[in-house]
Amino acid sequence: MPGGWLAGLAHNVYIHFMTSTQSPRSVFPRPAPDGKEDCICFLLRSAARRASALYTRHLKKIGLGLPQHSLIGMAAAFEKQNGRPATISELAQALDLDRTTMARNLKPMVQAGYVSIEKASDCGNGRGFGQGGRAKAVRATREGRMAYRAGVALWRQAQDEMIAGLAAEYPALMAGLAAAIAAIPAASPGDAANDA
Repeated sequence: MPGGWLAGLAHNVYIHFMTSTQSPRSVFPRPAPDGKEDCICFLLRSAARRASALYTRHLKKIGLGLPQHSLIGMAAAFEKQNGRPATISELAQALDLDRTTMARNLKPMVQAGYVSIEKASDCGNGRGFGQGGRAKAVRATREGRMAYRAGVALWRQAQDEMIAGLAAEYPALMAGLAAAIAAIPAASPGDAANDA
């Protein structure tokens, strides 16, 4: 099949999307702007929205969505692995977001008490992590780590539901998505989409 795994994924996502969201009278054109092929971005975003909704449905039991759960977990894991908290820029890079989006996403997390933001120079090494002392560090608070741990079992339920739904296609899908992420250049600052 031309396009390999991604073309197959796009076709399967399109078929699932179109057959499960239309009323009997609705007829939408295929998402193919040039009329020749499906829009990969549209189909991947549709799949991502559905997957996010499934994980969020499970995690809402503890008052978090998947982005918040991931953010807390990444902040805690970074600090454990590196012996210091991540800067906002490092955390943004780890979560594949631009710094501005990350800073905006952190505000409600700070207000909820799940993370704290401190001057990087106040976090143990006194240097500001190589950014002239201006960097801000993100720490998962005790409450944040507790919420993250409470969410792991719920995340596992969502993950198992996704794997069961994908059945035999799961291993190839995961390998293909990893290859696509590696092959597609990361967005430059200012190029990122407005959809954190």
